[in-house]
Amino acid sequence: MSDGDQSTRRSLLRATGVAAAVGLAGCTGSPGGGNGSGDTGRTDTETPTPTDAETETPTDTETPPPDDATGRVHRVSSDDTPDLAVEPAVTVVDAFVAADGPAVLRVDVDNPSDETVVVGEYRDVVFQYVSSSDFTYQLLPHSERSTTGVPERERPPYPTEEGESCWRLTEPLAQTTEYGTVSIPAGGTLTAFVGLYANPDAGACLPTGEYRFEATYALEEPVGTSSGTATEQERTTAEWGFSLSVESL
Repeated sequence: MSDGDQSTRRSLLRATGVAAAVGLAGCTGSPGGGNGSGDTGRTDTETPTPTDAETETPTDTETPPPDDATGRVHRVSSDDTPDLAVEPAVTVVDAFVAADGPAVLRVDVDNPSDETVVVGEYRDVVFQYVSSSDFTYQLLPHSERSTTGVPERERPPYPTEEGESCWRLTEPLAQTTEYGTVSIPAGGTLTAFVGLYANPDAGACLPTGEYRFEATYALEEPVGTSSGTATEQERTTAEWGFSLSVESL
């Protein structure tokens, strides 16, 4: 598990249509949401902006599709920055669906404040295991969560359909029901990569169209007692999301 993760376990039912328990415990964004396109072609190297290079969202670049590409994904919109102490952002870093992997997104949650913030649920806030609003697609971890730099990417062996470039799950995945939080240091960023997979009931390897993804961000805030000591926590929540367009090639 990445640095800063703190589990505050409790049982709950996940709201996603499909869930997963995999070996990944799962662990940049420009501060403003806003509409726009965040596409890049398939590449393992992101080009950060000159300032704060380790935590800024990689600059979008355009590359030609690989010969075996069957589809392309791009971000068509994202919500405005929520009224919270954190600023989420998403970038499509591997836009093409091909034999070597599905489309991949990078999710960053910035903490521009001068204090450490604690936010949950720690998988939801980086869109790990979050399904589209119609349950056609699900975003699954392609890295750990990290607050100490950009994590190493990897594609876990999720159960998918046989055949090249078919990134549809063959069965629902069981996910643990813990509720976890993660601490983001002052001026720091929580970063994770997620891959786009069709859910088992999607009906196709690559359903085309526009798909909405949304998560709840819950900030833990200390509550002072009569003696002035912060011994309890209350949560301030807000929704944030984005839409992806999936097209066949």
